Amino acid sequence: MKVSQLDKDGKVTEISICAECARARGFTEVEKLKANVAEIITELKNRIDEGDSRLICRTCGLSYAEFKKQGRLGCADCYVSFHDQLVPLIRRIHDAVQHVGRTASGGRKQAQQKMNVAKLREALSGAIQDEDYEKAAALRDQLRRTEEE
Repeated sequence: MKVSQLDKDGKVTEISICAECARARGFTEVEKLKANVAEIITELKNRIDEGDSRLICRTCGLSYAEFKKQGRLGCADCYVSFHDQLVPLIRRIHDAVQHVGRTASGGRKQAQQKMNVAKLREALSGAIQDEDYEKAAALRDQLRRTEEE
């Protein structure tokens, strides 16, 4: 299997690795992701609604219907203009809507744990504000366990 790597300077290096090493490095997941994205884009093209033509990015003029046809956004402001439609789509493709990024071995787990801690703190704050003290106590305990890991 040949794999292209892009370094921080934009230089592309192609390497050849066996299927077992590719699986160990997660490259097979990329192929699965590509197939999944292609499937979702095809589904989008087939489900263009009348209202999709009325949703238009104020910056570049791209309509949501055009995005569905092309599978590409026109500019960075399209993310804002089509936010409500893109969030479920991005979640479906990536299983998340918050970018964690690439990290060294074990770094992804740490980044995920930080996100979990932030969500637990937010939920705890909401429970306290709602005066749901049983829920707050459970969230506090869960937060302590998560932070100890």
